[in-house]
Amino acid sequence: MKTTFIVLLSGLLLCGCSKKQATNDYPKDSWAFVGYARPDSALESWTWALSRDDTKVMLQSLTPEAQKAYEKLLAGQTDAQRAEAAKAAARIPGYTIQKREVIADDDVIITMSITGTSEVMKMEFKKIGNDWKLVGPKSS
Repeated sequence: MKTTFIVLLSGLLLCGCSKKQATNDYPKDSWAFVGYARPDSALESWTWALSRDDTKVMLQSLTPEAQKAYEKLLAGQTDAQRAEAAKAAARIPGYTIQKREVIADDDVIITMSITGTSEVMKMEFKKIGNDWKLVGPKSS
């Protein structure tokens, strides 16, 4: 279960959106901290933080429930496991957002794929106050 969650969280790196981008393709060199005004922004901010091993910003990008789950995951990892996860995150070349599905005014699912692979993932976001926060992977 922990391994699956790590892999899925690493997959979150692959989503995002930046004001500077006109397409749904997000190469790694375009990732930045862009805040939480939109689901795409929250994901890009989380992706940017994860690619830099910035735990503080990663946690800020998540819903309170997802923060607790991620903190528990981190607490159960060895330094070597965390280092390997950071290396894996650093190797992600980018991602493409394929679809944005509005479930409700405060709930959005983004379907995305990792650049260079056929892997497709769905990520859920919830609006908390004025900010969008990442819930995590969404089952199909």
